[in-house]
Amino acid sequence: MSRHGNSAQPWRLLWLFPIALIAALSIVASGGGGGGDGDGIVDPGGDLPVNILPNYNFFLANLPGDSPLTVVVGNLFTVEVDIDGLFPGNLDLNTNANNQVTFVSYRIRRSARVDLTVTGFAPSPLDGTFTVIVDEEMSAMFDEAPGSGAFDVITSTETVVVTILSDRIELSLDGGAPVVFNTWDDLTDIADDDMQESWQRRAALAANALEFLAEQFFNVADVLDELEAITINNPTVQMCDLFPGTPPAGILNQGDITITWLGSGELSEGDDFDWAFNQCWSEDAEEVLDGTVTLENYTETVDTNNNTLFEIGFGGLSGQPGGVIFDLTSSETVDNGGVFTIAPEDILTISGGFALIIQQP
Repeated sequence: MSRHGNSAQPWRLLWLFPIALIAALSIVASGGGGGGDGDGIVDPGGDLPVNILPNYNFFLANLPGDSPLTVVVGNLFTVEVDIDGLFPGNLDLNTNANNQVTFVSYRIRRSARVDLTVTGFAPSPLDGTFTVIVDEEMSAMFDEAPGSGAFDVITSTETVVVTILSDRIELSLDGGAPVVFNTWDDLTDIADDDMQESWQRRAALAANALEFLAEQFFNVADVLDELEAITINNPTVQMCDLFPGTPPAGILNQGDITITWLGSGELSEGDDFDWAFNQCWSEDAEEVLDGTVTLENYTETVDTNNNTLFEIGFGGLSGQPGGVIFDLTSSETVDNGGVFTIAPEDILTISGGFALIIQQP
């Protein structure tokens, strides 16, 4: 889902994270997974391109061990995202004759659950752990806000029901009269607004988290070309945007991204990718990325009975090693008449990660 203007709250920057799905599907499109010839067509057997279906399931899971996705939001609070079992969804896509993939829509299935633990740097009404459970399938078109569905936000003392309708979002506390938000953005933007009631802010934080977990892969499309070419031109270095004025203190005028395939020969099961962000500023996103995102334990299975992609992703869903692993800082920049600055509350520090598998229905 696209970033909705420059008024986005710090949590919204988390949408950059889910790199795994884009990476996996771009590898398919580039001829990886068993001997592609680099012409954009997968060729696992050397003769025929792999068939890519128009619909797939996707699943997110915690990394093995004690490494949940954790985000320190500036000098405000820390959010830990604990996926309960498997976070399930469905993905619709179009594929052309060259196996180039276009995303169409997605759904988060009923019963998907995450536990969010918030710890403020100062005591906050948001502090503590609350549970987010999807109780009516959430649906969204690519690059649009969710258009239908419902989820609960549950603490030990209250339950908030968030209902997504075609023309509004309704929040109801313990069965009470609904509070109406005109748009999805109106809701998500209040997550760190301490002038709002805490139960509404929890609902907003939950909405951001669900959107992040479901749509992270849509926000890294700019790296597709580099990933497709990485097995041929390894490593690949891409220059980032050049500051049109004075960069923030301690930040390069122009950073770069180095994408490295940590394998050899042909792309194989278990291979890893490393994305190193060196003070990389994006003019569109108005933020600087610094650190690494590692994609570990590439997984791909083709159904040889019908030459159809069965499964692809990074890491496993039953405690197998690997996944999408973050050691990354994201800092939002502000242009003050050509002099750029970064406020302490606009710095996100991301660690931990998740496993991601896309699987044939």
